[in-house]
Amino acid sequence: MAEITGGELLLKCLHAEGVRHIHAITDGTYMMVVEALERLGEQLDMRLIVPRHEAAAAHACDAYTRVSGQPAVTMACAGPGAANLLAGMMCAEAEGSPVVAITTTRRSDIADAYLQQGGMQVSRHLEIFKPAVKWNGMVAHWQRIPDMVRHAFRVALSGRPGPTHILIPEDIISQRGDDTAVTILPPDRYRLTTRVPADPEAIRRAAQMLAEADLVNIHCGNGAERSEAADEVRLLAEHLGCPVTHTIRARGIIPDDHPLCFHPTCMSRIAANGQADVVLAVGTRLGELNMWGRPPMFGEPDKQRLIQIDTEPTHIGLNRPTDIALIGDARAVLKQLLQALRQRTAKKEAHAKVAEFRALQDQFDQELNAALEDTARRPMLTGQILKACNDFFGDDAIFVMDGGNTTLWDIHYHVARQPRSVIYSMNYGHLGTGLPYSLGAKLACPEKPVYCVTGDSAFGFNLQELETAVRNDLPVIILVAVDGAYGMEKSAQQRQFGREAPWFGHDHAPVRYDQVAIAMGCHGEFVETVAELRPALERSAAAGKPAVIHVVVDPDANVDPPGNWLWAAARSGKM
Repeated sequence: MAEITGGELLLKCLHAEGVRHIHAITDGTYMMVVEALERLGEQLDMRLIVPRHEAAAAHACDAYTRVSGQPAVTMACAGPGAANLLAGMMCAEAEGSPVVAITTTRRSDIADAYLQQGGMQVSRHLEIFKPAVKWNGMVAHWQRIPDMVRHAFRVALSGRPGPTHILIPEDIISQRGDDTAVTILPPDRYRLTTRVPADPEAIRRAAQMLAEADLVNIHCGNGAERSEAADEVRLLAEHLGCPVTHTIRARGIIPDDHPLCFHPTCMSRIAANGQADVVLAVGTRLGELNMWGRPPMFGEPDKQRLIQIDTEPTHIGLNRPTDIALIGDARAVLKQLLQALRQRTAKKEAHAKVAEFRALQDQFDQELNAALEDTARRPMLTGQILKACNDFFGDDAIFVMDGGNTTLWDIHYHVARQPRSVIYSMNYGHLGTGLPYSLGAKLACPEKPVYCVTGDSAFGFNLQELETAVRNDLPVIILVAVDGAYGMEKSAQQRQFGREAPWFGHDHAPVRYDQVAIAMGCHGEFVETVAELRPALERSAAAGKPAVIHVVVDPDANVDPPGNWLWAAARSGKM
């Protein structure tokens, strides 16, 4: 028998879940967690990552889950820390990331239940976090810490993953209790840890439909990425000789240069979606950027059949009627489908339509490349940054996108070669995620190069995390496309009014981001032409520390980036 604090008990519960990093700004309300981590961190292989802002901590956790496939944990203090954390949790919820947030409140006798008494840093934590997470609850007794941690992880990883929130009063974290009075269980003793297959009869019907179809389109969302179904997607597509399309979140599910893969913003993708007589939707709700799975991007529901794979039953038929629902893990279900298909049909040659789609994509690529031919232009195009990065970084590099119009350039010019290699706040479009996403990705995969191409507006949201990168020895490379304005807002303004208006407030005062980076202990580079990019990347990689490359880009060209029409059409609901 030994007495331990609530902080140590919490730490041991997180260790049982395989957590290796806790992202938190240290605070007196959970000092016993910090004390236990200092004393036991090396033994438990757990580390405290202290950011400069709580929202950035949540963003880093969000990226960590996407790259590693594992949940992540962030903590925040009572009142202002929890308030700061909220924005990052809302982003994680939109992206389906299993981030477990633990926030403290003041001691039980003055905390949330007694808000009217006027306690300092006391607010309605549970009510405030409730809309931003899948589940949240308050620990009201020391012995319930293990139960609440288990339930937070259980919910975060079930169905469509997402964030959860535990609220713990500071007196419970500081309280001591008998360690034999509680039980800490490994994950496989209390929640599902194996991949769930689909109903065999539904698999049989789906395989028959796919075997008899003329043209199948496999369309992947981030559920395919989360389940690590890349090999299964590729093998199934090659067996059927059918095109693969994907959402921006699923970039790299098969390599962009695979002959059956078609770019998410190219007319080839729209043709494949619309002309298939059967669409196999893998881990996607067919949301707004898929035009809700409806015409003209997809075919008419009474003519085009839909087979939908998802772990979450409530996603079935959400935006478009489904003909066959396959509830289960994407990787497990695709294995079932492939086995059933091989029993029904031999491997097919690539469908004749694939050549037509490829011709559309080749033309798309030629037009994109032609726009970058003037390598002497000054200021340069944002796409030229991506071209240099494609050539410089290897296949294993992790690429992070951030910004408004900058991300449209990113989407069009970046070449995705591996799954889990592209990170972007697609569903929330949350500016400022790029730098903290990069840090989370580097923590998850320290052996891989991590780089980010961001706009200057987005970069300014979490600029302070450069110091976090330096302090934690996370050598990421950030390329800032500097046009000196909120570029996407200028685009929207011109669409709305047909002109610019100085009162709109979209322009920035001049900032040298490379010099800011150097002042914070990073490596800095200033680039104005294409010829300067490769040497700047080489020096940044060789520096062995976080690096910022300030790249001057054409502000006029940035107002109408590639794919701007498609973005505007999706947002307006008119295509």
